[in-house]
Amino acid sequence: MNKQVHYNREDHIRKRINEFFSLNFSLPEDDYYAKLNPKAILSLKSALSDINNMLTLKLTISFAEWVSLKFGLDESAIQAIYKIIHESKPSTNGYDIWLGYPITFVGEVKCNIPINGGSVYGSAQRIGIEKDISGLLNGKRKAPLNPVSCLKFMVFLDTQEVRKANEHLQRVSSLCKEKLIFQQNHESLDRVDIVYGVYISLGS
Repeated sequence: MNKQVHYNREDHIRKRINEFFSLNFSLPEDDYYAKLNPKAILSLKSALSDINNMLTLKLTISFAEWVSLKFGLDESAIQAIYKIIHESKPSTNGYDIWLGYPITFVGEVKCNIPINGGSVYGSAQRIGIEKDISGLLNGKRKAPLNPVSCLKFMVFLDTQEVRKANEHLQRVSSLCKEKLIFQQNHESLDRVDIVYGVYISLGS
């Protein structure tokens, strides 16, 4: 007869935090969880609040490399993209990436990871994606470009979980089914009435 294993919330959190420190920082195994006093926990929370901004930045830069190769941009256009990326403040009310010349495009970068390690987005994630698609199609009040005649991109992390979550999203969301079209490698990009979905690996 198998003994039932009871879940312990604190033990679970302790294990994940200790493994994170030891594996990612090459630290010796220890109970780092126990060493985090309230002040240290608040400091860690503050530092980790920028993790999504960091991930968005890295994915945006990887997408800039993809765009540069896809459209054969010259050095001046590439530098213009990077200038726009690095001068944009996190969570600004505009697009994550854009360019006005020699090609005109706007883009949103989504670092969503399906909840609980699954293959379906949570309701808040789905609403956020739909909101950004609407913003790409219809414009944003403080955005530097009117997107009506622009190419439009939504960038996703290239993982199996994200791909499956997007497949599910297109089944349950009429907006995503009609307006979010995933780009194929050799497909020409010439439609301005849709949002092209693009999968990008970090550091690609």
